Amino acid sequence: MEITPILKSLRKNPVAGLLISAQIALTLAILANVLFVVTERVATMAMSSGVDEPNVFVFGSQNIGNSRVPVDGTLADLEAINALPGVIAATTQIGVPMGQSGWQTSITLKPEEQIEGPERLAAVYMGGERLLDALGVKLLEGRNFRADEVTPWMSGDQPKPPVVLISKDLAERLFPGESALGKMINITGDPGEPAQQVVGITDSLASPWPRSRNSDRIVFVPLRPSGSTSFVVRTEPGERDRVMARVEEALFAVDRNRIVDGIRDFEAIRDNAFESDRTMAVLLSAIALALLAVTAFGIVGQASFWVTQRTKQIGTRRALGAKRSDILRYFQTENALIALLGIAAGSALAIAVNGLLVKYLSFGALPWNWLPVGALIVLVLGQLAVLGPALRATRIAPAIATRTA
Repeated sequence: MEITPILKSLRKNPVAGLLISAQIALTLAILANVLFVVTERVATMAMSSGVDEPNVFVFGSQNIGNSRVPVDGTLADLEAINALPGVIAATTQIGVPMGQSGWQTSITLKPEEQIEGPERLAAVYMGGERLLDALGVKLLEGRNFRADEVTPWMSGDQPKPPVVLISKDLAERLFPGESALGKMINITGDPGEPAQQVVGITDSLASPWPRSRNSDRIVFVPLRPSGSTSFVVRTEPGERDRVMARVEEALFAVDRNRIVDGIRDFEAIRDNAFESDRTMAVLLSAIALALLAVTAFGIVGQASFWVTQRTKQIGTRRALGAKRSDILRYFQTENALIALLGIAAGSALAIAVNGLLVKYLSFGALPWNWLPVGALIVLVLGQLAVLGPALRATRIAPAIATRTA
């Protein structure tokens, strides 16, 4: 390859080559970070909820007036829902995986222990003895709540249950290397002796906030929200949509003084939880494609200009015996050298841009492997973009050397 003549030619006319290199550098800096952010968002959107998603739905019921006793009314509602054909389990609940609302608390293990930040922060799910069945969550160790341990809960009450279930991820965080069964913890957030005994360990599941740092740390408490509240229902496979269509009718048969709203399957819950991630992934992907297109057009334009400027030179080389493959290789090598200069500068710029994203927008640090991926993309893009003008250059006849003034 004729690298030395190429370098001499670029030194004589450096501006155009430097502009293309700068454009490639900027493209790589943005592209590497975009690829990282988009793949991170896509991976987050694919995370497991821990719920039997195809067969679970949620809804809310608001009582109108004071004609119902909240606790008795809630029990009547649950009896009606659980009696529907196709229902495996239903319960009232506060907090559902990926639901975007709920409770969280800091867990302490000793009296007067002070915990700051997310070190032992966990989401709190309230529900009755059928909550695990209603979500489709497996119990790995210990036992579920007994019916006599479940007490009514009204808005404003402070949850202080005697027993709790915790997810295996939280168990490993609280008691590394040992079993959490039978251990005492404090979920109230108030200083004092740990008062909740861990009686069961569940499989992993997500918190209501899947992008939180502790998205897999969960505490279940045996409190049945009563009155105007939310329900979670799990059905037999294939029965969810039919039960969703009948649940409102079943509740109105119990008492018509209510509003049933927000009936959503779990696909809708997941879509809502990751709406911002999906929007960001699409927007950044569009920006990356647009930037690659602009870079490609810039390379095509510059290469076309060079072919026009070098017509006599190319004709002379052809007259002296240069083959078409030699002309093609010359332009592709020239583009590769310009691209490599841009890649070197773009790699440093990509790291600097990521540093700003980490510092000011709480993005993750850019893994090193995204730089060679981005570099390969812009290098291949440059070779493809220069191919058209280079092929046009190969069609210049040797006789042009004598006809061009």
